[in-house]
Amino acid sequence: MIDWRIAPVVAVALLVLFGPTALAQSDELADYSGRPADHSGRHGDGHAQMHDKYKLWHPPTNPGTSCCDNSDCRPTRAFVDGDGHWRAWNGALWLQVPQDRVLPPNHAGDGRSHLCEKEQFIYCFTPGEIRG
Repeated sequence: MIDWRIAPVVAVALLVLFGPTALAQSDELADYSGRPADHSGRHGDGHAQMHDKYKLWHPPTNPGTSCCDNSDCRPTRAFVDGDGHWRAWNGALWLQVPQDRVLPPNHAGDGRSHLCEKEQFIYCFTPGEIRG
């Protein structure tokens, strides 16, 4: 027999655990026409359109290397967490961006955030236009 008195507690727990993931995968991943958005954070999404810019990017502390290996950069969503660190969506997880991998805001020139990452290792990140 189910104790229905605990249903609200279970509902809140499920929202806390899965709510952010469900919201992140809902309409934010599609534009208003129903097509996938180009800032999903998933590998390959939006890369081809920006590849010419990505191939010129270098990590701020290592200008002798490239951020891009033809597959790891793409537009994404990002925010600043409560500790003041950038978090970027890689299509599956919100990753904390190391400060030494952050390029200037709107470095891509299109107003979006961009992430160069593979297997949760961040090569470069640029926040989009900072909005208040």
